[in-house]
Amino acid sequence: MKTKIQFIILLLIPIIIIIASYFIDSSGLRQGKFISPLGSLYTLTLENDAINIKLSQREKRFIDKQYRRDKSIYITSNELSENSNKTITSLIKKDIISKDRVSFHILGTDHLGRDLLGVLIIATRNNLRLSLIAVLFSISFGMIIGILQGYLLNRDTPSYYQKIRSIISFFTNSITSIPMLVWLLISVLFVELILEVRDDYIRTVWTFILMGSVYYSMILSQTIESHIVSLKELEFLSASELMGLSKLQIIVNHIIKTNLGPLLFSQSLLIIIQTIMLEITISFKYINFGLVHEITLVSDMFIPQSGNMMIPIIFAGILCSLLNSIVISYRKIRA
Repeated sequence: MKTKIQFIILLLIPIIIIIASYFIDSSGLRQGKFISPLGSLYTLTLENDAINIKLSQREKRFIDKQYRRDKSIYITSNELSENSNKTITSLIKKDIISKDRVSFHILGTDHLGRDLLGVLIIATRNNLRLSLIAVLFSISFGMIIGILQGYLLNRDTPSYYQKIRSIISFFTNSITSIPMLVWLLISVLFVELILEVRDDYIRTVWTFILMGSVYYSMILSQTIESHIVSLKELEFLSASELMGLSKLQIIVNHIIKTNLGPLLFSQSLLIIIQTIMLEITISFKYINFGLVHEITLVSDMFIPQSGNMMIPIIFAGILCSLLNSIVISYRKIRA
């Protein structure tokens, strides 16, 4: 019971993040000021009736410099707390300027002045959306090949069936033996040079389609094949055939619905974890490939000179750990 509650709570977290992302206006994230975590952005407004109040030379210079164009200026909580801004505190006490808090930022802002918490929530939605594309294609192709290898071609069938099975096994083993980053590079080059896609979102989608269709589908097919073979050496499948059920009925009802559901769920989450890290890799600013013009967990946010810019990297690690914990909890429930 405790494990089920833990699983539900962990599963609700990414769902809540995705739902919350649709209530955040990405155009309203930009405040234009770099703010540290737990910092705020304030407006300092010059009061019209403060003209006749006696001011020091420093206060006069500050007003002449800051309010030359507008009656209001933006300032961060860090700037307010600095000793060099005692002038601001003095003017506030004299009621010459008024201070109003515009926004509060739990994680601060990035170098572009965007609220990091809002950016990370929207970025999570964008990353998961791309990951689901890879999952969809990997399940589609992986399930077909896995069932073909584990059930249809792994029975008392003619010899040429076994030859076909050997050929498919050769290709799946060859594909999965090549490192994932190599396939990522091949997919990126294929989209760039062969398809000649220029839109950053479309080419990233195509990259994930290729990764899901080729690499992840082969890994998933091997897992499905092993799982089907391990089902009591297909004895219940033989019994189903003796009862007169067609192979299509057996595949749909006894293999997919009854046995592959939990496996596909856990494998899908693992693929999502890997594709999140892949998307972070190809969207890194200096690679200039992935979602360069959209909000992602890294994109153009990673600036080594800023401590705030490590937050997206840490958040990505936490998100992947959360998804991995969901897989572990789910396996404990099924055990």
